[in-house]
Amino acid sequence: MSTLTRRAVLRAIGTAGIAGVAATIAGCAPTIGTGRLPRIAAAYDGPPIRLRFWNGLTGGDGPVMRTLIAEFTREHPNIGIDMYALPWTDFYQKFPAAVTSGLAPDFALMHNFQVATNAARKVIMPVDEVLDTVGLVEDEYLPVVWGSGVYRGQRWSLPLDMWPDSLFYNRRVLEQAGLDPDAPPADRTGYEQALDAIASTGIRGHWLPAVDPQGVGRGFDSLLWQFGGEHYDSAGRAATFAGEAGVEALAWQQSLVHNGWSPRSVSGSDASIAFKNDQNAFLWGGPGALINDLGSVDGLDWDVAPLPRIGGRRAAFSGSHQFVVSRQPSFDADRLAAVVTFLGWILANSIGWATAGPVPARLPILESPELADLPAQANVAAGVEHIRFYPLVPGIAEVQTTILYPAIGDALLSLGDPRSALDTATTQASFLLQENAEKYGRA
Repeated sequence: MSTLTRRAVLRAIGTAGIAGVAATIAGCAPTIGTGRLPRIAAAYDGPPIRLRFWNGLTGGDGPVMRTLIAEFTREHPNIGIDMYALPWTDFYQKFPAAVTSGLAPDFALMHNFQVATNAARKVIMPVDEVLDTVGLVEDEYLPVVWGSGVYRGQRWSLPLDMWPDSLFYNRRVLEQAGLDPDAPPADRTGYEQALDAIASTGIRGHWLPAVDPQGVGRGFDSLLWQFGGEHYDSAGRAATFAGEAGVEALAWQQSLVHNGWSPRSVSGSDASIAFKNDQNAFLWGGPGALINDLGSVDGLDWDVAPLPRIGGRRAAFSGSHQFVVSRQPSFDADRLAAVVTFLGWILANSIGWATAGPVPARLPILESPELADLPAQANVAAGVEHIRFYPLVPGIAEVQTTILYPAIGDALLSLGDPRSALDTATTQASFLLQENAEKYGRA
């Protein structure tokens, strides 16, 4: 079977991309393909075949995925996989355009909070028929993870991992402040007392990256849930994050600056550099980036634990990488069988993916001795029962990143009234949610 080169694919997308992206922005569904996958064999054992796999793994996680693909092809020499990694922003623009143009990859990896959007656009396929073949069993997943790929009563994605925001801490800074480096703070009282103790040594212990809206926004997400709030109503048509829980969450973030525990107007890069130079005690962030980044610094004494409980309950923002099958003008049963063979293999062998930082989504692998051999990932896994995902609402990532997160960043830079900042953002977010409901409701 012939395959397109990466250059040819991207050139073709460039030609058709404007029309394709415009169609998806307008809420128009592509007219190609069928509503269901054809019958798929349990495994592919035919002649050599090459699959196209798209993702946004352009950082340290990309080589890990390529290593796993190489391991798979050694075991399945008749299935080759061409992996194309694009920056995530480019991926989410080019993927719908590729499908609309009839140039889609065979399968892709995307974030859980983008699945409903792409399902509503009809650029990915329902995958209910392949659950048994790929070994997806409900009892082997947390309920929040199991339900994360279900939209309008159908499953559209297969979860690979979880990457909850966690507490990364500098053991040397804690020890110099007279704190136990083996017992990081787990609640609000302990956390604030630790920050006071660290401040007595001349170090600000929690550098709040106010100029990086996404990083600080996910901290707000975790706090909102911890204080008992929700971002949106159950229908996904109105924002609710300006309630008392949201005000408390944002006010606590501001208190880090007010109390001298964080410098004002710093970036995530500033916070990371300070942490690596023993001038910062705590980072809140996802394990996918931080485990490998911090682990590469010679002499840095660090560890990781679940986020502390600042509000009345434990909760942490988490994302998940999930596999999807692209809609095609027509489906080749051999290609689909080869895709399913790979997906079944990697979901069963996701312990290898854990070396990239995220923890496996399947509980038996999460609880395996092999994960215990990865101490940082094992510590992250200790908090997964409290993870939260964004609701399954098409366009939700756009609402978060273009309205909520910038509002949080502005409020932390100006130290203005939390309620006023959230009220304004709520009005804007509710308007966009209504627009999205109309747009994607037609898709």
